[in-house]
Amino acid sequence: MRIWILNHYAIASGSGGGTRHFDLAKQLIKDNYKVTIFASSFDHYSKTEKVFKRKSKTQVIEEIQGVEFLWIRTTSYQKNNLRRVMNMVTYTLRSYRASKKMDEKPDIVIGSLMHPMAAVIGYLIAKRFGAKFYFEERDLWPQTLIDLGKISSKHPITRMLSSLELFLYKKADRIIVLFENAERYIRTRGIEADKVVYLPNGVDLERFDQSIHQVIADEKISDFFYQNREGFIAIYIGAHGVPNHLDPILDVAAILKDQTDEIKFLFIGEGVEKKRLVQRKQDENLNNVTFYSSVSKEMIPSILKQAHVGLLSLQDLPLYQWGFSPNKLYDYMAAGLPIALLSNLDNTPIERYSIGINASTINSMADAIALLKGNTVLRENMGTSARKYVENYNSWRNLSQKLSLIMQEDVKD
Repeated sequence: MRIWILNHYAIASGSGGGTRHFDLAKQLIKDNYKVTIFASSFDHYSKTEKVFKRKSKTQVIEEIQGVEFLWIRTTSYQKNNLRRVMNMVTYTLRSYRASKKMDEKPDIVIGSLMHPMAAVIGYLIAKRFGAKFYFEERDLWPQTLIDLGKISSKHPITRMLSSLELFLYKKADRIIVLFENAERYIRTRGIEADKVVYLPNGVDLERFDQSIHQVIADEKISDFFYQNREGFIAIYIGAHGVPNHLDPILDVAAILKDQTDEIKFLFIGEGVEKKRLVQRKQDENLNNVTFYSSVSKEMIPSILKQAHVGLLSLQDLPLYQWGFSPNKLYDYMAAGLPIALLSNLDNTPIERYSIGINASTINSMADAIALLKGNTVLRENMGTSARKYVENYNSWRNLSQKLSLIMQEDVKD
């Protein structure tokens, strides 16, 4: 079976960022699927061109660990301005042109909504080839934008995005969602529930199991762990943006700084908020906080296995009623780390499966981290539960097999 995935920002291993479709594709090819990922050659995270050295080419195919990437050259950009819009437009137009030149036609096309045009072009390609169309909605657009306060619910763009969302729902043979309660949201749009496939983010457990004897390649991070080998490390790995809500974690660090010098906070990643957060650390003399640049996906397991608790902070927003599925959460679990979650949510998997502590305030978050430091048995039990949870529900092997059964049934029909 031939699967095409339209994901503008897809990446392979070896760089920072999410590898959702690469990890999924690696598992599917084990079961004799052929997978091609249509991705931009301009890396969204580093803001650099990764593939093309000459401007004469606009596309090239590269095989990475058995997964076929069709790299599309797109307009470069550094900020969220007109050049980024042009980046999306060039990806959309050139992906469609590239699809016409492929030697084989697809059985299933997955259009991933990292931005709406990638999903729309996925639908058009599927229609052209008579393939099944799967609409993957990574965020609930435009509801996420409304809840984040980026756009008014009455804005004309909101109405346009809402109409586009409903159009894609109706045209899709399947709707892939990442949040456990998203099916309820889709039903409110008048769409039948049997279209919906819950496929959260996952983790490549082989990457973690192979890292048991690996050393940390980044010298600065390795030195950090050596210097704090007698301490307790609370770690955050991921984007440093507004949605990641990292200021409250610095508030927690400020509280614990006055209580103990043994608990250290380590932040690894990049984002628009990082410069401000680093400045805040300096202004408030948070000497228990350390920031480092993002690292490759391969380095994450060996880093996490040196830490003691994984950190996650969620804003108090209506969008989280549908669930949450950040990559970092499953990386923490795969490394056997208990989770310290700051949120106002009830009945999260963190509580249901005893894999960490869900704190609703910065003071209770500080207490939770202090508790995990002082209670080794509790910490180890939660870490073990976290690893079992991710093995059962979020390994890419299990998730790929779930999707495979659905795809086989759809193509057979």
